[in-house]
Amino acid sequence: MTIDEELSKILKANGFILLYNLLEATVRNSIKAIGNVIESEGIKYQDFSENLKKLWINHSFKSVDAQRIKHETIGPILDQIVNNEFLRLEEDAISFSGNIDAQKIREIAKRIGYKAPKDGRELVTIKEKRNQLAHGEKTFCEIGRNFTVGELVRLKDAMTSYISEVLDNVQDYIDTKAYRI
Repeated sequence: MTIDEELSKILKANGFILLYNLLEATVRNSIKAIGNVIESEGIKYQDFSENLKKLWINHSFKSVDAQRIKHETIGPILDQIVNNEFLRLEEDAISFSGNIDAQKIREIAKRIGYKAPKDGRELVTIKEKRNQLAHGEKTFCEIGRNFTVGELVRLKDAMTSYISEVLDNVQDYIDTKAYRI
């Protein structure tokens, strides 16, 4: 085996890291874009769609221990609602680090309220290979030897088509102001 063969395998495996990073960044930035629009419009709790009300409440109360509810914890949250203050949709309102695939994106779309993209079965392969590399389950050479450049290009094309649909659906959600009642 030559260094060139080793390097080729490593570079192909790196493709999974790059593809996964693009996918996760797209989803994270989509949520951030929705949050930015909500913030720039100064939307109040009463004006949130039902989906965003649930999401905001769940995120706001995630640190509240039901056994020991303290005024210091829930008081500011309730004040924001009662006083009709502007609210923010935090980008970490939905956790997904390391586990983005089509199923997770469908869940996110449902929770926020935008149209879920179709298909996306290739994302499972991208996520699994990325996770195997990230957690040291397989080496870059082990992953890279099992894929041709053509297969990586096919995965890239399928994923870019998929994330393009995600972006279109999020843009439609923003354009139609579906985040409002």
